[in-house]
Amino acid sequence: MNRNLKNHRRDFLRMGVTLVSGTAIPLGFTACSKEDEAKNVNPLQTFVQPMMLEAKNGVLDVTLTASYWDGKLSRVDSGQQYPVSLRAYGYDGHGSSYSGPTLVVRGGEQLRIKLVNNLPVNPPFVAFRDPTNYIKPNTTNLHTHGLHVFPGIYPDKKDTEYGDYVVDPNDGGVIPRGDTRQYVYNLPKNHPAGPFYYHPQYHGSSAMQVASLMQGVIMVRGPVDDLPEMEQAKELIFLFQAPYFSKDSIEKNYGVGEGSLERFAQIANDPTGHGLHRPGYINTQPVLINGVRQPTIVMESGEVQRWRFINTQVFNYLNLNLDEHILYQYTTDGWGSSLYQEFPDSRQKDGRGVVLAAGNRSSVIVKAGKPGTYLLRSLPVKISQSNNPIVLPGDVLAKVIVMEAKRAIAPVAEKNSASAMPSVPLPVSDYLKPISDEEFASAGGKKRSIIFNMVGNQIEQKTDSNFVAWNKALNSLAEMGSDTLESIKKNTAKAKQEVAKITGRPIEGSVYIAPNPVPKYDYELQASNTMIQNVILGDVEEWTIYNCNNLSHVFHIHVNPMLITKINGVPIKPYWCDTVALPAGGTTSDPKSITFRMRFDDFTGPYLMHCQMLIHSDLGMIQRVTVVPQ
Repeated sequence: MNRNLKNHRRDFLRMGVTLVSGTAIPLGFTACSKEDEAKNVNPLQTFVQPMMLEAKNGVLDVTLTASYWDGKLSRVDSGQQYPVSLRAYGYDGHGSSYSGPTLVVRGGEQLRIKLVNNLPVNPPFVAFRDPTNYIKPNTTNLHTHGLHVFPGIYPDKKDTEYGDYVVDPNDGGVIPRGDTRQYVYNLPKNHPAGPFYYHPQYHGSSAMQVASLMQGVIMVRGPVDDLPEMEQAKELIFLFQAPYFSKDSIEKNYGVGEGSLERFAQIANDPTGHGLHRPGYINTQPVLINGVRQPTIVMESGEVQRWRFINTQVFNYLNLNLDEHILYQYTTDGWGSSLYQEFPDSRQKDGRGVVLAAGNRSSVIVKAGKPGTYLLRSLPVKISQSNNPIVLPGDVLAKVIVMEAKRAIAPVAEKNSASAMPSVPLPVSDYLKPISDEEFASAGGKKRSIIFNMVGNQIEQKTDSNFVAWNKALNSLAEMGSDTLESIKKNTAKAKQEVAKITGRPIEGSVYIAPNPVPKYDYELQASNTMIQNVILGDVEEWTIYNCNNLSHVFHIHVNPMLITKINGVPIKPYWCDTVALPAGGTTSDPKSITFRMRFDDFTGPYLMHCQMLIHSDLGMIQRVTVVPQ
């Protein structure tokens, strides 16, 4: 394999840490008293990171295997472990674990991932008569979230190779029991540097798979990482996960064995989760960091570290805050800024930290303050506007222990030490230059409007933590019967037609013959392959995404980043991202909105835009984009 291995667990093993089932357990832990901990006597860092695989000679080649992982994970209580059996990734002959490896590449390099699906065969297809079991939970594929790479199938290859291709028809995808797919991602030389991640995007099953443990980090390096101060700063990667699984104390297990996630309704009926509860708030899933609940980070006073935040949750937001410290953000998602955006401790102020919706990422610089113990928290965050708003409760995510510096650092030497903040302006890729009015007009000036509207609207929260709209929608599936099946057949035939056009290969079943006229329903599932938006390569367009629901949906578009220019029609200071929270509180008569501009550069082919609350995406809040040559 052409790569270097960087195992950040090695340092912890030298410190006497045993890694068991994705959890760091200090040897002789019971010998450490609470009094010693309070005095910061030899604190032990229990923050661990996934294996890091780095490109060598311009290529990183890895085999990623999907299978079940049988291990133990914490829920709310970090000291209490629960046995689980969840879908997860392994790599290069290593068994599956709490996450996939971290893949490190630079602009101009090639990332090759061979995906092997060793999950068991899918259960019988009874989705539309049994709403607790949806589509094909063990068929999969791979999406590199945020990467600016080719989204199609490479032509004229002896052995088929795929870019970031996830518009699989219902009979496509990487099927269970050993099927494989070779993905190849050629990053442009000027690809922006920052944190990205990979996860499944097979329509109908993405939420169940990501809500297990199927995710991993992609780090794209660039000039900002080559700054001496950045190289000196220790890098910590925070893969925020919230796996859903049944437990004996949960009433609605839908007949699923303890520690498993096998029914779509386990997350669809309780999308925020059922693990944390605070008076006045709803339940949410407890968050793990790299498979560990509430790990400890040890720093020296004055030390500078760079932290990479990746929110892989399928529904919930994070609102990150570090007690008595400032988080200096320099990337939003994977897209850099030349200046820092400062997020001081906001517990006693506006309560707004680094807010990450599902799929959002962030890079921050942290400089440790005076010795003491501090908490990395997710502060409460409201994600809907209604008479009964959805408010996610605060949570403690990690503990940071700051020790006295071992030696004082002279001011002259500080510039080249681990206590120096990287100075601004930071280098930023020329790909991220602003889109001016002149560029927009000269490239066509086309505008589009996209509507996000979940059937049922007015998302309300019951006292038993079930969404009214979800229950109505899921219950209606059982009543649709053969008419809905005919609708699915029709959409599938259309999808096959479009795939056949792209690949140039005929596909069986691409012609639909209706037995009788099919009546219309108010609620229908939308196939991910529906042709909605066609764009010409090289164009620059302005899109407005309207939210007609109380809930703050999360908009994500593949391949090309967005330059956000307006919120609810009001101009803001533009910024780049690939995943954005839509303003809450919209209705069909008065929707809320965000507006962005986008360059459709470099790549033709089909890809997706959808709600990154993956339950919504699987239910149909998803559309297809196809970029065609000029």
